[in-house]
Amino acid sequence: MGLDQKGDIVFRVSRGKNSQWDVNEKGFDKPLASFDSEKDACGYANDLAKTKQGSKVVVEGRQLIGRLSLPAHSKR
Repeated sequence: MGLDQKGDIVFRVSRGKNSQWDVNEKGFDKPLASFDSEKDACGYANDLAKTKQGSKVVVEGRQLIGRLSLPAHSKR
């Protein structure tokens, strides 16, 4: 598992080489999945975080403790 300094699991959402949004587990090079929108990538990362106690989602330099909450009307 991708662990940070405290031993937490970290899922990272960032722009990939192909202009898609990639979801990676910290410590692994290959993305778990790629999406056309940031919102979809964040949703996937959030779903992963729900399954792993103590996990975190990090999106392009901003750290979200626990799971990410996006409003239904968000255009991300």
